[in-house]
Amino acid sequence: MKKLLFSLVFLVIGINCFSQNQEKLPVKPWEDIVEINNNKYNSITKWDADIYVNLEGKYTQEDSLIIAKTLKKLDNLTETISIQFSKSEKPNFKIKFLDTPLKEGNGYTTSRFGSIERGQGYTSCELYIYKIDESDTDAEIRKSLESRIAKMLVGGSFAYPLREKKRNSIFNPVYGLSNSQIPLDHNDQEIIKEVYKKGFEERLAKAEIQFKESIIKKIEDARIADRDRNLWWVRNPAAVIFLPALIIGLLGLFFINKINKSISVKIKKDWLRFGIVALVTLLFTDILIVFCVSFYDFLTIPDNYLNVPIVRNDSILSTSFLMLILFPFLYLFRFIELKIQKAANNIYTKTGLIFLSTGFLPFICLLTINFIINGFRDERDFHPLSQMFLFIMTIATLRALIGYFIFKERNLIIENENKLTKLKELKVKAELKSLQSQINPHFLYNSLNSIASLAPIDAEKTQKMAHSLSDLFKYSINRKNKKTSTVHDEVEMVKTYLDIEKIRFGERLQFTIQVDKELENHEIPLFLIQPLVENAVKHGISKNEGVGKIDLKISKAQNEISISVSDNGPDFPEGLLSGHGLQTVFDLLRLTYGDKASLNWTNTPEKMIIITIPKSI
Repeated sequence: MKKLLFSLVFLVIGINCFSQNQEKLPVKPWEDIVEINNNKYNSITKWDADIYVNLEGKYTQEDSLIIAKTLKKLDNLTETISIQFSKSEKPNFKIKFLDTPLKEGNGYTTSRFGSIERGQGYTSCELYIYKIDESDTDAEIRKSLESRIAKMLVGGSFAYPLREKKRNSIFNPVYGLSNSQIPLDHNDQEIIKEVYKKGFEERLAKAEIQFKESIIKKIEDARIADRDRNLWWVRNPAAVIFLPALIIGLLGLFFINKINKSISVKIKKDWLRFGIVALVTLLFTDILIVFCVSFYDFLTIPDNYLNVPIVRNDSILSTSFLMLILFPFLYLFRFIELKIQKAANNIYTKTGLIFLSTGFLPFICLLTINFIINGFRDERDFHPLSQMFLFIMTIATLRALIGYFIFKERNLIIENENKLTKLKELKVKAELKSLQSQINPHFLYNSLNSIASLAPIDAEKTQKMAHSLSDLFKYSINRKNKKTSTVHDEVEMVKTYLDIEKIRFGERLQFTIQVDKELENHEIPLFLIQPLVENAVKHGISKNEGVGKIDLKISKAQNEISISVSDNGPDFPEGLLSGHGLQTVFDLLRLTYGDKASLNWTNTPEKMIIITIPKSI
């Protein structure tokens, strides 16, 4: 029984909720209210405060009585505010009877409202009643008082009264049917009554949905029909704008890229180069926004479209001001991202920080600027901000994803480059060992030939040469796993080699060695000098019948070291490297210094081989 009772209770509640959701608002006056509210230029505005009326100027007692009667009638219609004559309260609704017209443009000023904050309603107004000439009789004036005061309670007007053949109403716009002599009828009273009922905003939202097809769509169709243009592009302005906007965007990217490449060579300072590129980017962005806004308005504004300028000056000013505000923030974002790239090593950390810097930081800046300029006066202010938040978060998500894949690819490239560098180092080591292994047998072969040729002639010299050769090999063996040696040790090894050759050639071989004292402890590749001297002996002195001279000179010049070997033997022939065993020296320089070292030879003014190497390996 209890279960049945509970079921019935829930059923009743459900039916009640369903019936509330399905509640239909009456066609009258809600169709009229929805139409007024959807007038793009003059939608519904009402009073937020109680109205206290005060009369000023040349009014009569009868005028006062009629106005008092009107105020009582209107006060009965407004549930959420009261309307009465001002007593001790400060008046906020002044009715002024004037005999001198207040001109505005080409006509008289009939009323004036006080300043209205965005999203708020009326707080003050002035209504002007003119008694200028005899045609403005008291009877004519009093006839219009009720409708004019009533119209001051609700701002707004019908969208297309002439086309729709609307009834006479105080809500007909000034360019439609005149409402100055229209009496306040029952339909207009119902509109005022509904606007000032409690819960009007909630019922208005329901009415917007209920009368979307019958009223809102009809208004939109009427706007389009007012345009003497092809219906497709009037109905689809975004499709018309898309292609030219895309072309402007691509042209902007092209010019930005060209400018960036041009200034990259001329301007070395990163912050200045970034500032120029940022300014050019903001300029093209400004042009694109102004084009889209202006062209969209030109396509969609229904009334007097021929008088609408293609370029909106207010858009140029507002967007330019916005771009100037954004410029310093771009520097801030750039600074933060550079710090992120330097500080964060983990890919996921970098990606997360980029998402925050692209998403939340710009939105917080935008929120701050909006608060400073407009404040948050109404919940409707949050709607465009929420749309902007979603847009910025979408951009941030896409940028974070792109950044993740870029970081991933960059890490793979760096990893592969490290592997290649290690492989190159191993290759260089192997090639250096190979070169050194080529130098030692080559030298050994020549030295043993010298000992063999000397042995039958002079045993003492042969013994001395053998000891010197032993010293040479001791030098080589002790440096087996080394790639470099000091200039001093290399020169000592060359002296030992020349001593061996001097035993062979006797007085026919003369040599001098000049070394800059500052370079003696400088590191150079192992066996770099000896092959040069050996080449001078083998292809120079040995072919000289007279006294042969070899000069070794090692000196410094700025950030380089010069090693020269000269002799007075026959000139160098063509194809020196391939024919004189110096290819190993050339390869040694290439593997150690890359393109920073050089090997040259000359026959004039003296025969000489010159090596130039940097001070550091």
